[in-house]
Amino acid sequence: MNNLQKELINIIKKEDWLMNILKKARDLNLPDWYIGAGAIRNTVWNHLHSKSGIPPIGDIDLIYYDGKDIAGKKEKEAEKILHKSMSLFKWEVVNQATAHRFNKGRAKASSSCNAISHWIETPTCVGVRLEKDDSFTICAPHGLEDLFNLIVRPTTIASQNLLRYNKRIKEKNWIKNWPKLKITSFSTKTT
Repeated sequence: MNNLQKELINIIKKEDWLMNILKKARDLNLPDWYIGAGAIRNTVWNHLHSKSGIPPIGDIDLIYYDGKDIAGKKEKEAEKILHKSMSLFKWEVVNQATAHRFNKGRAKASSSCNAISHWIETPTCVGVRLEKDDSFTICAPHGLEDLFNLIVRPTTIASQNLLRYNKRIKEKNWIKNWPKLKITSFSTKTT
């Protein structure tokens, strides 16, 4: 485990709300699951901006990978349980074995961590799982450097769709909440 992974775990352990989310997700016994995207990214950004409390989060992304659950039955069941037990948060539970069907241009994933590698910005491409023994599994296919250095840039995969990246940057308006961010913008015009 490298220093940034240790730092990420230390930040998460100090956030009771996030630890409770990880425990609740673990209790669902979904295969190859992670809490990812904004819950992790925004928590780190809050920490690096010396902010306390629950960061602004649109939803809690709980992903898992189950090639046998093509109909999404576990997605619906998990969301129902989570909405009932932790209604403070909006939940989005997605089986990454089928996510390519709903995301135009996205390749079929081979695992949850592989799916995370296809998310649009590098600091968003982080997933965390709390194991039964309370150890952590971290998926960071593009590393943790951009997350901890407050750099926002598209993944290599996402750079093929700069319109989507630029739209997300504009809509999310992250700089308003985290002014130290260094957001890479790209022109989508061709010469």
